[in-house]
Amino acid sequence: MDFNAKEFITQLDLFWGQLFTYNHILMKRSENEKQFGSETFTDVIDFYLTSQAQCFIKDFLLQHIGSTGMLLTARCFLEGLALKRMYENGKISDLQIELLRHQVHIIEYNYYKEFDDIADKILLVEKLEKDKDDAIKFFQKKLSDKYSEKFINNITKTNKPFLCDPHTNFRKLVGENLGEEYAKIYGLYSQAIHPSVNDFYMNEGIWQTIPEILLLILEEYMSLPQSQLTFNFYSASIYASDIARKYEDLVRQECKILIDISTVFNNFFDKNYTSDTFMSINLLISEMCTDKLLGLCEQVKSKWKIALDMFSSFYKCYITYFPHEEHFKLLEEHERVQIKRNLGQAYSTERAYSFYKTLYPNGVSQEAFEKSFLAISGYTVNEKGKTKNITNIVKDFITKFSNPTAKVSFDRSMLLDYVESQMLSHANGYMWYANRGAWGDVNNIIIGMDMCLMFILESILAMFNAHKTIEETDYYKPIINLVRNSVKRIKTICDEKIKILGVPGIVI
Repeated sequence: MDFNAKEFITQLDLFWGQLFTYNHILMKRSENEKQFGSETFTDVIDFYLTSQAQCFIKDFLLQHIGSTGMLLTARCFLEGLALKRMYENGKISDLQIELLRHQVHIIEYNYYKEFDDIADKILLVEKLEKDKDDAIKFFQKKLSDKYSEKFINNITKTNKPFLCDPHTNFRKLVGENLGEEYAKIYGLYSQAIHPSVNDFYMNEGIWQTIPEILLLILEEYMSLPQSQLTFNFYSASIYASDIARKYEDLVRQECKILIDISTVFNNFFDKNYTSDTFMSINLLISEMCTDKLLGLCEQVKSKWKIALDMFSSFYKCYITYFPHEEHFKLLEEHERVQIKRNLGQAYSTERAYSFYKTLYPNGVSQEAFEKSFLAISGYTVNEKGKTKNITNIVKDFITKFSNPTAKVSFDRSMLLDYVESQMLSHANGYMWYANRGAWGDVNNIIIGMDMCLMFILESILAMFNAHKTIEETDYYKPIINLVRNSVKRIKTICDEKIKILGVPGIVI
């Protein structure tokens, strides 16, 4: 039977309505405190899975192919489905479901505790402490007959305490419950959403896996009850608003500017880190715009980590390391090696080590180098063989937005959204039990994206102007002029977006 693309799109249009309706029912149940304890494990995990599924289908229908945000959504779906299969196969006990209902306060405390300087402004400190202590006591009461106090303490430090396994990880869980091929795909998605040379948008191999995720989603939820809602009807009702259309047009203008910057860098340097980074940011901003407009705020919050990781690592690897190209070569080699590792293929770090020795002639041995280099942020390995984790790279970057006179400095707000993004982007049940404030308001993220973007562009402009002065050449004048004008245009667009986001009574 021939494949009919039009019929398939119509099917997805209807299917999205089924997902949305089911997700909405689950959301309302999760918000009803009187029903706490009556929710099943399937309820909790389906709430998470259908959030990812409706976003994934939306991205497919709107052709957000290329955005790392779509890969995050796919990765999240694999995590959630792996846990659902564990439960269906009897690998998650009633006791673990009890722990799931109480772990949210432990997870929140583990992430929020470093915000003691602004804690009184963003949450009730005493309640946070009490809820955490009560949850720890609950874990100890339920597990003390089976585990030592030290082991229980280790459990509560993980991002999925209810599983009672401090040594497991989601890649392992995906492999054990969905199969090793999906574990490999999961590994590739994980790599793509972490800092890299930012060229995964053109990696055909990784995008050829998208139909597999789509098939998993269809197989899992096609039997949901029919809904009168469709994607086309819902999106048309959103875009009937002049404000929504204006907002989307502003984002399109912004994305066009980024594409133009990417193009001019390509013209000068062929394929390059800067062009790929701006193309990736363009794709992510466009995707997050439709998330925002269609009310998928949890998805906007989840993708903030990708964006801030990308901005921060680009600033470190391109701006602060300039003109030492070996740092970029290490980043490039790191991506190549990690792809091979995720696919279970043989790899070598010899080439990477040669770049390292050029940078640090008195650096560590190759054995010590390799141990550090294989870490998630291994490309930051220094002369002593130490690496800087991604969170600390982010913290360094956002100090540029610090304002000591503000009640809550914007860099702290950015970091708060960052840690909430981390909590939401894993299948640990947090989305069901979380305070909706953790993902209901994402306006700061929209503003933060633009602030990061303008800062990066201003840094590039300063770098090229310095080169022009030192080398006494106008060779890069087209880049300088375009970037200078782009900063001005994006500033104007950002101001317009802020006006829209600040309109009283308007939710877009």
